[in-house]
Amino acid sequence: MNYLLALDVSVSEQLSVSEALSFGGGVVLLGVLTVFAVLVILWFSLSLFKFFFADLRLGEKLERPKEITPAPVAEAPVYTSTDEEIVAVIAAAIAAAEAEAPTGVKFRVVSFKRK
Repeated sequence: MNYLLALDVSVSEQLSVSEALSFGGGVVLLGVLTVFAVLVILWFSLSLFKFFFADLRLGEKLERPKEITPAPVAEAPVYTSTDEEIVAVIAAAIAAAEAEAPTGVKFRVVSFKRK
């Protein structure tokens, strides 16, 4: 059977289910083989690049980068806080949140202990 004529409506009505599946499988197989053939051609052509462009690096002398010593870093000041300062900051944050919150919203401070 000529598969090119299967696109015609009158011929495609005459195909049985097994013939239609056979035709569809052939089209899928042809498409998959085409895609993989193109991928193999691309792979082969890219692998040839190392032979053509390898000579460009031979003429250049690669210089080693000079060793870079890091600049000395000044120590950051260490801030030590007391528990009273932390409690004051948390209380100020709660007061600011209560001022911005709509009426009726309550915040509760829960105490915790450090281990």
